[in-house]
Amino acid sequence: MDLDALKEIFEGFDIAAFLPQLDSLMGWVETLLRLCVMAGPLILLGFGLLYLLAPPKEANYSLGYRFWWSMASLDAWQFTHRLVGCVWTPLGLLLAIIMALICNGFRRMDPMDMVWTAAKCLGWELGLTLVACLAIDIVVVVVFDRYGYRRSEYED
Repeated sequence: MDLDALKEIFEGFDIAAFLPQLDSLMGWVETLLRLCVMAGPLILLGFGLLYLLAPPKEANYSLGYRFWWSMASLDAWQFTHRLVGCVWTPLGLLLAIIMALICNGFRRMDPMDMVWTAAKCLGWELGLTLVACLAIDIVVVVVFDRYGYRRSEYED
């Protein structure tokens, strides 16, 4: 086979036809980033509302906010879930509003700026959630002893 025959075979071949359209690919990436950024706050808000409105009735190892002190007694379990609901609901709502505003600006960003902004948002979400959980655990440890009894200064 000579070179002219190869040119004739590949004359109508367009490699761009096999590549995805970049505008649709960028729309897909933007949608995926929006979902990733908004999932955390919405899950946090959902669980916060769940623990406020319908917390698990008794301590168990499958459902609920599990922490050594909170599982020691029914009083500690109920207190912890009320506290978790009171902390996670406003935190989830605040993060959802802030992240929605940030996601709204994704269309005006370059793709890599969009990815880095989403990564920063996810870092902030994770950090604030960890701080909230640590604060909840500290409050429970201060109010209850390890056997689930309220400390004397926090009794009803």
